[in-house]
Amino acid sequence: METDPNQLAVFVKIDNAGQPDTLLSASSPEAQTATLSERYGPLAVPADSTASLAADGVFLQLNDLSGSLDDGRTVPISLTFAHAGTLTTRARIIAPQTKGDASNYGLFGIGDICQVGDGEPAPNISLEATKIEAGWKVLVTSEDFEFTPNLVDGPHVPGTGHGHIYLNGLKLGRLYSAETTVGHLPPGQHEIRVTLSTNDHRAYVVGDAPVTASIRIHSD
Repeated sequence: METDPNQLAVFVKIDNAGQPDTLLSASSPEAQTATLSERYGPLAVPADSTASLAADGVFLQLNDLSGSLDDGRTVPISLTFAHAGTLTTRARIIAPQTKGDASNYGLFGIGDICQVGDGEPAPNISLEATKIEAGWKVLVTSEDFEFTPNLVDGPHVPGTGHGHIYLNGLKLGRLYSAETTVGHLPPGQHEIRVTLSTNDHRAYVVGDAPVTASIRIHSD
């Protein structure tokens, strides 16, 4: 995805079938630089998980790409992890995605928002995280909101939708219920964040405040 003539946003799914790992850096031989869109330090990847560099989270930016930006062109990228080492894949250039207003409200990424209208349910959430044998149990307590997995990708219905969960800005996936598990993590401090989204994937905003909550945890 192109964000300006000299910069491309790259979205990558990360499948980790092993131990906790950490994304340390990225590069491409066809770009002047490759950086993360937002810096939260090294990005932890939980054990036995699928995470992603995503449009609504931290993503990879390629700057000053050589050659033309033809639709369908593939670009080699390398991701370096603390345990898995350097893995190489290719990203395909597609038509630019419209940039939304999420970042203007302190949200991750370049997605769009849905401002709650007068008289509509005004969602609010809080988080709890508990250490368990499999990693961490995360519980979302919400008000004026209903998780509606059966309506995902459908039209917006006020007060319904799903959540997005992040670890230090790295998107771990969607939440279709109030409880989820995050696998074992590398040692250190981590932030778990959840934001609420509409069925059509826009982040809820009440007034000027996004509907999001975070909690800090320590992994030994």
